[in-house]
Amino acid sequence: MKSVFRITLALLLLAVVFLTVACDAASNDLMEGASPSTSALALFHFDGETVTRSFVFDSDEVQKILDELGSVRATEVSDWSLDDIELPMFGFSMGAVSGDIGAAWSNGLWITQDGRAYRFDFDFDELQQEYNWTSTDRFTSFTVFPNARLFGLDDDGWDSRFLTPASPIVAPEGITMTLNSWEGDTVSVDITNNTDVGWMYGEHFELHVLLNGMWYGVPMDIGNWAFIDIGLNVWGGETIEHIYNLQMFGNLPVGTYRLVAYGLYVEHTIS
Repeated sequence: MKSVFRITLALLLLAVVFLTVACDAASNDLMEGASPSTSALALFHFDGETVTRSFVFDSDEVQKILDELGSVRATEVSDWSLDDIELPMFGFSMGAVSGDIGAAWSNGLWITQDGRAYRFDFDFDELQQEYNWTSTDRFTSFTVFPNARLFGLDDDGWDSRFLTPASPIVAPEGITMTLNSWEGDTVSVDITNNTDVGWMYGEHFELHVLLNGMWYGVPMDIGNWAFIDIGLNVWGGETIEHIYNLQMFGNLPVGTYRLVAYGLYVEHTIS
């Protein structure tokens, strides 16, 4: 009877060990749904001034990176704030079965698109050296960083500690923009061409917020937003109305904003 008990106890202990190892080896599912067969993986790095973005295009290499990230133990943090964030910051972005996946990492925290945070111990500097990251781009605006909006807002509104100053505006000669109305997500402007030749512009625009006397780029609330690439013309001596939709920026806190497009801008205060 004792021998049967010992065997049973031993089997139970082995089962516990097996389950523990299996749980440790299981994927953390933080990149669940990522589609390496149809999308490249983009790695972002932010040093406080510049965002760099590099890609791995080979699907087998992307899968290896996803497996490596998925094997890290991730423990959800019940509460986090901007005080927990430090530089440098890393981020990922890639296509998924449904939509896109964007994630950020700083100071041992993996932060998801919906603002959840996980303790995540990983060496991203080593990851940069281990794989063949190519097609590196550099940006002076933090707005391109994955989940950037999460690091620009706190309970009191916009926080500039991780935002980057907006680039200087160079206005086109003889072209003006005036504000007709700024109601919710809809901004109506008049663009006037005071020259004798046509002036071409497009749908692209930026949104800036004034903080402590300096303008900062406002991150979008929707990841991987793309503007329609189309050419629009204002003939010499003509004034046209143009409508801008700010829906991609989500709810905007109280503050002074400016909409900037092709060197033209209008300002508005939300109170």
